[in-house]
Amino acid sequence: MSIKQKQKFFFWIMPFVLSFFLLWAAGYGLVNHSGRVLVSFIEDQAVPYVLKTDDVEMGCVMAEALTLLVPSLVEINASPYKLAVMFDFLSGSCAEFKAWEEELRYMRAIHAKNVAEAQDARILQKRYLNLAAKRQLKGYRNLELAYSVVLGEQCPQFKSWNDEFYWLVGLMDGLQAVLNDLASEGAAKVPLDISLKVGRGAACLDNEKWWGLPNAIQVAIWVSFPENKPEAVEPFKVLDLAVQTGLKQGMRVVQVIAAKIYIGLGQHEQVKALIRDNMGANSNIVTNPQFLFLDKVATIQLRAMSDVMWTEATGKRTPTGGFGRFWDDRKNTVDTVDILDIL
Repeated sequence: MSIKQKQKFFFWIMPFVLSFFLLWAAGYGLVNHSGRVLVSFIEDQAVPYVLKTDDVEMGCVMAEALTLLVPSLVEINASPYKLAVMFDFLSGSCAEFKAWEEELRYMRAIHAKNVAEAQDARILQKRYLNLAAKRQLKGYRNLELAYSVVLGEQCPQFKSWNDEFYWLVGLMDGLQAVLNDLASEGAAKVPLDISLKVGRGAACLDNEKWWGLPNAIQVAIWVSFPENKPEAVEPFKVLDLAVQTGLKQGMRVVQVIAAKIYIGLGQHEQVKALIRDNMGANSNIVTNPQFLFLDKVATIQLRAMSDVMWTEATGKRTPTGGFGRFWDDRKNTVDTVDILDIL
């Protein structure tokens, strides 16, 4: 069995294994301990395994299958809230992927002057963004349950690397929930003050240790709420240093936050520069093997941004082999018409 086949087998079998374990535990009178054992297994074995893989599509299958199961472990004497933070983040990202495809369909329809198709795509795009926001808001709420502090006012006492990791993911849940809710016209009713709490919560983490993400998150809040920016701080210098910190460690997730900040400001040339840097990093920087999954998610998100820009300009997404280059480059060697695609 190949590595790829083993990964797919793992992702498909996990929900059945967990369900069987719960039934077995109940049958043998181990309910009081089975929840804690299962949570420990997922934290120590399943999550690290998933983070080492690069099959995001199969990760979506697993996350969407387990998102409802994991929180139910609270009924059998377990505290699954940190795991729920992770699965809500993944399942929310999966809904975002679908929203991006609908955005591209909308833009192609506009390009072809097909009004009905454009309207239908926009409706479905907002539905998926609403779903993503709801899932991510749930992840943020689980973060509040997982740590015994008032988020935005206190920092938890982290006992392990895992504690810090889930805290970071939960902050990302909150930030993404706000952004996706705004994009779906507030259908998920995500409180805007979550953004400020996320910004303060990011200060609880060491920026160097966590790939520049804490500072990038704070810059996103400062740009959105300038009155909360500390005096003498230049947000975009902080952002640039955060991106470089991540790239030096082979972690490109920070580029996604930076790109979203620039998109919100309409600075598309900066987004192009980040995408070019992403491709340069792919060839020059070795990805951290413990986090291939996160690295792949980051690249998918940046490619989606590239697809949007290409579709807006040419009516079709980034050509095969064209990621990292653009239609208006001076020495554009990208073949925007691939004869194989036509055939």
